[in-house]
Amino acid sequence: MPSSGRPSSPAHAETTPTPRFFGLLKASTLFLATALLTQAVTAGQLLSNEGPHQLHHTTAAVVSFAVVVQFIAALLVWRAGRGSARYLIVTVSMALLISVQFIVGASGDVAVHVPLGVALFGAGAVLVARVWAPRAAD
Repeated sequence: MPSSGRPSSPAHAETTPTPRFFGLLKASTLFLATALLTQAVTAGQLLSNEGPHQLHHTTAAVVSFAVVVQFIAALLVWRAGRGSARYLIVTVSMALLISVQFIVGASGDVAVHVPLGVALFGAGAVLVARVWAPRAAD
């Protein structure tokens, strides 16, 4: 409570300074979410027999690249920027699930591949929302 005896308003709530490389983290989350959305679109085309299998395979490589960029950004925010490790933990979890997604997709198990893809897209959307939300004290 401030010394004046009045409670602080939400506008005066303590915030932490933005860690270094946080802009890179913001950009990388958008890139990853866009790559996951593109995967979803190509999956829909593939399931409706309108799209070529190669396009879905190619966009999977883009998702792999995007998650590596996301990992680097989250690592830089945590270590060099002295930010929260939670973005790194979420990114590593997503990278592991993306690896499982590759294995399941290669085996042709659509019953697992599609729901896992939906979950990954949801996780990407939540990650974007968390990274782009106004920052309060961690």
